[in-house]
Amino acid sequence: MMTFLNLIMNNQPYINSSGRKVLEYISSDTIVLNLPFIMTQGKRLTKGMPYLKVEKKVAGNDTAAIRLLNYQDYQGVIYLNLQDLKTNRCYNLSHNMEINGDWWFWSLADFETLISN
Repeated sequence: MMTFLNLIMNNQPYINSSGRKVLEYISSDTIVLNLPFIMTQGKRLTKGMPYLKVEKKVAGNDTAAIRLLNYQDYQGVIYLNLQDLKTNRCYNLSHNMEINGDWWFWSLADFETLISN
């Protein structure tokens, strides 16, 4: 039986209970996060790269330039460790990968995807 540590070390893809592959590890620093609110080329997220984050608020949206510092998946939840490029503040965003749907609290986009749409 595989332990939790072995699963992390092997970087296994995450397939949710609907049979949809939501997370795939491409390399030691890049993942594919197949969620409708990940608006990057090929839905790829790479450590150290800048992205534009849009966060839904009660009244309007909050937009910020961020850098992806790290990511981790644990028990069906993806955690993204981010740094705000303006304030240098570090924080985490998370999403339950079992949720199917278009409803979201936050979104990430890269420059290439924004200018091509």
